[in-house]
Amino acid sequence: MKAFIQNSVRRMFVAGILFISITCSSPPPPLVNAPPQIESTTESIDELLRQANLATGPDSASLRLKAIEELINFGYLDRAELEIGRIQNPNRLRATLQIQLALIRAQIAIKQNQFDSALRWLSGNLAESANGDTSAGRRLILLRGQLYQSINRNEDAIIDFTSITESWPTNAETSLFEDIWLALTSLQDEELDKLAEEADSYEMRGWIELARIYQVDQFSIRSQLDSIVQWRRIWASHSAAARLPAPLIELQMTWENRPKHIALILPLQEATGNAIQEGFLSAYYQSLSVSRDVPQISVFDSTGLADINDTFDQAVASGADLIIGPLNKKLVNQISERIELPVPTLALNYTDEDRLAENLFQFGLAPEDEISQVINLAWEAGYRNAAVIMPDNLDYQRLEKFFSETWTNQGGQVVSSARFIGDSGYAEVIKRLMAIDSSEARAEKLLDLLPRLNMEFTPRRRSDIDFIFLVANPRQGRQLKPTLAFYFAGDIPVFSMPSVYDGQENQTGNRDLDGIIFTDAPWVLNPTHQLRDEVNTNLRQAQGPLQRLRAMGIDSFRLYPRLKQFSNNSISSVSGTTGVLTMSENRRIHRSLTTARFEDGIAVPFRLPNSASSN
Repeated sequence: MKAFIQNSVRRMFVAGILFISITCSSPPPPLVNAPPQIESTTESIDELLRQANLATGPDSASLRLKAIEELINFGYLDRAELEIGRIQNPNRLRATLQIQLALIRAQIAIKQNQFDSALRWLSGNLAESANGDTSAGRRLILLRGQLYQSINRNEDAIIDFTSITESWPTNAETSLFEDIWLALTSLQDEELDKLAEEADSYEMRGWIELARIYQVDQFSIRSQLDSIVQWRRIWASHSAAARLPAPLIELQMTWENRPKHIALILPLQEATGNAIQEGFLSAYYQSLSVSRDVPQISVFDSTGLADINDTFDQAVASGADLIIGPLNKKLVNQISERIELPVPTLALNYTDEDRLAENLFQFGLAPEDEISQVINLAWEAGYRNAAVIMPDNLDYQRLEKFFSETWTNQGGQVVSSARFIGDSGYAEVIKRLMAIDSSEARAEKLLDLLPRLNMEFTPRRRSDIDFIFLVANPRQGRQLKPTLAFYFAGDIPVFSMPSVYDGQENQTGNRDLDGIIFTDAPWVLNPTHQLRDEVNTNLRQAQGPLQRLRAMGIDSFRLYPRLKQFSNNSISSVSGTTGVLTMSENRRIHRSLTTARFEDGIAVPFRLPNSASSN
């Protein structure tokens, strides 16, 4: 539901922007204390319409269309539609007037929040002749592309946008190049690949290649800048070579203003702090191999600290212009209580409060991100009734509450739940979850009333469960999944969190997890990752939880020059080793993880079938 509301608001917001960008941007007349201005406006429109009535043929239509545009600009939509009805034989108008009429029709539809209708006008018979050779044609195609973009039809938007970039006047102000860039960077890699296969113009191929080099080098701004320079040499005749999108122009300034000295605050005598430091330094040395322009690093140990303030002040006094850490939630809360922070700080955990000091950013492996993604997957699959299985302790009760409230707020129901303790007693847990214990009890009562001779009983499970949300570690999951099958629930989809996978290639043991759909960090699911190979070769072996913390360390280093970009909305996301990273308004960095499914004991990439979201 939250996503739906956000999309709806976005569509209305974009529609408002589109209307302003396409029309003449004349301000509507004040409705209070300004009757002379209103009279002047209506008189000028009336005069245009009088001239239109006196004229004939194309001249009459041209004058009437000009008057209609003025009516729309000043909000007189009913009268505008009335005048449109007086245009005779619109399909016989010359091409430029047909395009103008299509634009007017679309503008009225947008004003009325009728986006589908607006697209029909911009794609119909009146718009057939629109191309980049005329101002009206460019305006129509730009508006159509922006509408496609507002409803997430980014491929269609890109096709429209790239058809007019070459013909767009060099010095004319426009958001066209930024619109293309936003649409391109909104595509998944496979969507970009598909678009590349279908690209039939120099312009589109150049834009796609620019997006590719940008996305490939996301871990390094220096590499991105070098790649852009190389791209401009190769695509010298491309429109973007002379007019880069604003986010790419700002990239150079971002790099020049990056932090030059980072203070890293971690509990170095704990496994968690060590794993994060290992990842952080691995990313540091990888960056060093690309460019000598790496920041100075100062490391501070927070092991056992009850108060972080002295250590934080020491880090600032060392000359650091960015602090990364601390990790402990209590210490992060202490940082957040400061009235102001002298330097930007990327905390490696989340505070209990939404109000933050201006310079405080937060990044961590929040299970709420993982649960939210499971909820989105299940909802897209058309499931509405959930059952929940998780360990019985206070921490997991908090997660169960988050899942239940979020799922219910989205419109679903939690119809059953069961908790387990330790590594045994799973049969009773599943029987309780599936109401098989109730079925058995009913059978016992029936057998008490009837002769038992030659009577057989097959228990029945409840039939109202669409999917099961399972929270378990690999050992527990390997017992729970077969137990579900034993009690007639093997056909119910099971979704889980990263905790169900230890990141090890244990095909024999993991066959008992077959069918479970889960999300995890790309770092864990992609064992051929180049940096992961180097880390695993040079450092001690680590299983799933520590691998994820290493990935967090890598991303915390790679985020250091990106925080300002997130803050000023120059970027909306960046691909990290923990997932695709985005930042919310309260400067919390969230992860979108990779989805996988166990098949024959192997975790393989998984995508919902196209038809799954039809409900």
